[in-house]
Amino acid sequence: METKLTNQITMLKTTGSYMAEHSSVWNGMTRLQTAMTEVNAKVAEIDAVVEQHGTPTGAVADKADARDALEEATFLMCEALGVVAHDEGNNELAALTKVTRSGLGRMHGEELSSKASAVLAQANAHLSQLPTVQVTPANIEELSEALTEFNQLKTAPRTATAERAVLTEKLPRLVRDAIDIYEDRIDRMVNLFSRTNPDFVAGYEKARAIVDRAATHKTKAAPAAAPPTPAA
Repeated sequence: METKLTNQITMLKTTGSYMAEHSSVWNGMTRLQTAMTEVNAKVAEIDAVVEQHGTPTGAVADKADARDALEEATFLMCEALGVVAHDEGNNELAALTKVTRSGLGRMHGEELSSKASAVLAQANAHLSQLPTVQVTPANIEELSEALTEFNQLKTAPRTATAERAVLTEKLPRLVRDAIDIYEDRIDRMVNLFSRTNPDFVAGYEKARAIVDRAATHKTKAAPAAAPPTPAA
């Protein structure tokens, strides 16, 4: 299993354990109970998939890694182009670049490839504006290479078993669904305890941090590109 996915699953289990240990703090909030029941069911399903199908290797793992690289490069380029679109009042570009990481993750292969291709075309069309939002030609090349590699692996003949393919397609979606429950609902409800039980919230935030086990540091989302500071 790729490191990123392993780290995300570890976070889900760590957070679930923390919430279970501190249930006396939050179990009076019905909406939070419901959300935790849903996320725990997702984690149980994740465990079942991993146990049933094992972990992807070879070409399947390569495809998963290539997809992750393309999703990240596309997302960051959309962030930068989104700033450019706002400054230009370009509604078409703004619509194209209005994406989220989880949204890209839910796209089918062809849909992701099409989106990345369109974003790459716009990046090349806005070469002169992109340096102002910290995007270099190397970043554009990174997106181009990620798209090429993903397309090559996407169309390559299957070399893994059907069971491995199930894991590659289903497991990341289950993990993203579980993370979405935290981001959209549980995180917000836990924050409501920040005044009455700040220690509980602080412990929760530590549990929710995704730790990069390979690099032994906490993984944070890459910062969104920002417009340049206006000259004084």
